[in-house]
Amino acid sequence: MNNVFDFKRFGNYFAYDLRRAVNNYGISLLLLGLAPVILYTLHVLTSLLRGGGIAPIDGSLKIVISGIVILATAVSAGVKIYGMVTDKRSGSDFLMLPASTLEKWLSMVLMVCVAVPAVLLVLSLASDSLLSWIVPASYGEGIITSASSEDFSMLMGTNEDFSVNLSALMFLGWCGSALTFTLGGIFFRKAKIAKTILCLFALGTVLSMLTAVLIGNFNVDMEQFSQSLEEVDNPASVISSFNWLLNIYMLITRGGLLLLTWLRLRTLKH
Repeated sequence: MNNVFDFKRFGNYFAYDLRRAVNNYGISLLLLGLAPVILYTLHVLTSLLRGGGIAPIDGSLKIVISGIVILATAVSAGVKIYGMVTDKRSGSDFLMLPASTLEKWLSMVLMVCVAVPAVLLVLSLASDSLLSWIVPASYGEGIITSASSEDFSMLMGTNEDFSVNLSALMFLGWCGSALTFTLGGIFFRKAKIAKTILCLFALGTVLSMLTAVLIGNFNVDMEQFSQSLEEVDNPASVISSFNWLLNIYMLITRGGLLLLTWLRLRTLKH
């Protein structure tokens, strides 16, 4: 049997990892996925307390709540599922599981980057669509049904005027956030989320200072730079260059997070 990667062994470990994730985070994920139901319940209760009829929920509020739910899930999922590896007893049990570091790492990545967002998406869309079908007068349209064809085209990257694949950007954005806090969860022993946020703040501060120094050294006139962008004859080339730079940034940062997560698992000791 291959000590680095074996498909049967990985399948058994991933099934075990799924069961453990359900035990550690299943209820939390269920509540987050049912956020439309919770929002609707609170909306009905507040409307009844105020008196009068129940007006449909504003679509912008649904989008804001969805964003908060996505952020909360990305921040908490990896910490809740894998944060126990820094505990001496639970972490020792984790290290002794019959799977290689590569298999544990791959299972972790699939869990926080694919399984968790997939379940959240299914639960959120199912509850949102069901409410818009059962109680349309008091809930209003669902998020998907209220989106225009132009919004959908932009989401899939098929809009000719602005060719940016927002669905890919949203997925990579999720991966970046989820992997960042998962790395914090398996690195710090206590106050995992708070310390991860502090590290992000410190990193952002350092990068901002470096950017300010570089701009000062190269004497970049931001007003002149903005004016030159407005005078570009071929906006499509600017968008294409922006896409390339964004893709490179995503590959470097997400690749770095994947590498750091693997190195942390490889060097984890108690």
